[in-house]
Amino acid sequence: MSPSEPLVDVQASAPLRVAGPARRTLLRFGVVERLVLAQSLLPRDLHLVVVDGHRPGDGHGSGGAADLTVFRADDDVPAALPCCRCDPAPPLEERVRLLLTEALSAAGLVNDVARWWHWSYGDSSWAAATGAANARYEAVARL
Repeated sequence: MSPSEPLVDVQASAPLRVAGPARRTLLRFGVVERLVLAQSLLPRDLHLVVVDGHRPGDGHGSGGAADLTVFRADDDVPAALPCCRCDPAPPLEERVRLLLTEALSAAGLVNDVARWWHWSYGDSSWAAATGAANARYEAVARL
């Protein structure tokens, strides 16, 4: 496990878009690195958008899981997106979802197949999907 790997504010520490500037979106440093790599693997007109990150007490509790979507470069990212906790995310067109899946998988993240927008690295879901002996990240209490 890597309990010492910090949670970082995605918007302040990475060249990634975050939905909704009102609150910090926190993820483990290693997850952010992989998301930046995935962004570099996407076509230039597509931008990865982090919708949600660390949430204490649930499947996002370790900071290793992120809810994601993509937008075209010329689109404005809305302040709030349907996704994650309550509302199902609107489906992406099949070609875009395939590009997203290829980029995120190549960067080492795994998908929760029941929720196309939910991707993780280093958490217990990642460990189960990859056959790792254990998760890299433990849950992080409320900050």
